[in-house]
Amino acid sequence: MPPPIPIIILNWNGLEDTRECLASLEEQSYSNYRVYLIDNGSEEAEVAELKRHYSDNPRIVLRFNDQNLGFTRGNNQVLREILTEHPELPQVVLLNNDTTLDRQWLATLIRTAGDHPGQMVTSKMINYFDRERMDNAGHQLLNTLEVLPIGNEDSVQDHTTVRENVGPCAGAALYPTEMLREIGTFDEHFTNGYEDVELGLRGIVCGYRSVYAPEAVVYHKVSRSVNKIRDFEYTLNIQKHIYYIIAKLIPAGAFWVCFPFLLFRTLAGLAVNTLFFRKKYLRIQLQALRWVFMDGRHLLRSTRRQFFAQHRVISSLEMIRKMDFFLKKDLQRFYKYLIRGEKMVFEKYD
Repeated sequence: MPPPIPIIILNWNGLEDTRECLASLEEQSYSNYRVYLIDNGSEEAEVAELKRHYSDNPRIVLRFNDQNLGFTRGNNQVLREILTEHPELPQVVLLNNDTTLDRQWLATLIRTAGDHPGQMVTSKMINYFDRERMDNAGHQLLNTLEVLPIGNEDSVQDHTTVRENVGPCAGAALYPTEMLREIGTFDEHFTNGYEDVELGLRGIVCGYRSVYAPEAVVYHKVSRSVNKIRDFEYTLNIQKHIYYIIAKLIPAGAFWVCFPFLLFRTLAGLAVNTLFFRKKYLRIQLQALRWVFMDGRHLLRSTRRQFFAQHRVISSLEMIRKMDFFLKKDLQRFYKYLIRGEKMVFEKYD
C-alpha cells in the first residue's frame, strides 16, 4: 500500500466549518490519507474543542500555533516538514476548512495525478450556497498579465471537461512534491491572498503543468475566511500582489509583447472608473501604482533577479501560448461592474 497522502487544513476561529469539512473527509471513498490540522492561534475555547474532538483520531495530526501565521506561513511550516522528512510522498493536498467534499473527491485527485504525473491538480470548486454555480476551476492568465479564477459564477455544467490551466486554487489542490522541492513552497512575501496564484504560475514558468479534474468536486463557502480580514490594506495588497507576480515571474520577451495590452488595460480602467465615480477602485489602483514605481521598486527588481538566477524557465513563446486574450473578459467585467453596478473585489473593503 502506498503511504497515506498528507492533507493540510488550517483553522482560525472556524470550528464549525472545520468540523463539517472533516466530517465530509471521513466519508471519502479513498481512505489512505493523513490530515495535518493546524490551528492558527484560535481562541482558547476553540483550541480546547479541537483537542477534545480530534486528539485521539489516528488519521489527524494536530498542531497549534501560538499566533495566526496566515495562510502562507501556516501551510509552509508543514509543507517543509513533509518535504524534508517524508521523501517517499509523491503528492501533498491542501484543503480549506470552509469546504465540504464529494465522496469521490480525493480518489479523483489521486487518479488524475496518476494520469498526469508531475502535474498540479485542480478541484472543481462549486459555490457551497448555490450549487448550480462555480466558484472556480483553477486560474487563467490573460495577455494583460492578470491571473483570474476560471469560471467564477458560471453554471457548473459549463466546466465538465479535463483541461489545463495555469495553477489551482489552493483551497482544494494537489501539488507534486517533486515540483515543490525544485521551485519551493509558498512565497512568504504573501500572507493571505494570491500566494496560490504565484505558486501555480511559478510552477508553470518552471516547466510544470496544472490540470483541472472536473469530477473532483468541492463545495466552497466562498470568501468565508477572507471576509474575516478584508479591509483597505488587505485589498490594496491584492493589487500589489498582481504587480509583484508580473515582475517576479513573467519572462522578459513575454512581458514586452504583453506590455501594450497591460498599459491599455490599466489606463482604460482608470479612465472608465473615473467617469463612473468608482472612488474605492481608484484609491486602490493609484496607491498600488505608486508602490510599484516608488516604495516597491527595489523589491520588485531584486525579487525578479533572484528568481531568474535560480530557475530555468520556459520560453516567452511558450508563456504567451498559455495566455487568453483579455477583451472578452474585460467586456464581461464592464457589464457586470459598471452597467449592473455590482461591487468589484477592489471595492468590498470598509
